[in-house]
Amino acid sequence: MPNYMKIGHMLRSQFHREEIAMPANKAKAQDPTAPVTQKLAVPDLPTAVGTMAVQAWVEMGAEAVRFVQDRLQQDIKTQQAMLACTSLEEMRQIQSEFFSAAQEQYAAEAVKMLDLMGKAASGMTASTSARRYDDVPL
Repeated sequence: MPNYMKIGHMLRSQFHREEIAMPANKAKAQDPTAPVTQKLAVPDLPTAVGTMAVQAWVEMGAEAVRFVQDRLQQDIKTQQAMLACTSLEEMRQIQSEFFSAAQEQYAAEAVKMLDLMGKAASGMTASTSARRYDDVPL
C-alpha cells in the first residue's frame, strides 16, 4: 500500500476512535441549521471598523497612485525640456524649477495623506465609541 494511502487510513481510524471516545461532544455540537450569526456570535463593531479601515486604505492607495501618475508625467515633461536645452544655464533653470515644484508637490501630498489618515482614525474612533441601543446597563 502506498504511503499516502497508509496516512489516509491512519487519519480515518483516528477520527473514528475520537468519535467513539467522545460521544458527549456530539451532543454539545451546535445545530447545523442555526443561522450563521448565532454560530459566530460576532458583534457588528469589528466588521464596521474593518470596513472603514479597508475604505481608508483604498482611498490612500488611490491618492498615492494619482500622485505617482502626476509626478511621472511631470518627470517626462522635464526630461523632454532638458533634452531640448541648448545651454548649461537653461539646463540649470529647468532643474531648479523641477526640484522646487517636486518639493512643493511632495509636501502637499504628505499633507493630503495625513489628512486621509486623520479622517480614517477619527471615523474609526467615532464608530467604536458610539453606543448601541442594547449596550446600556440596566
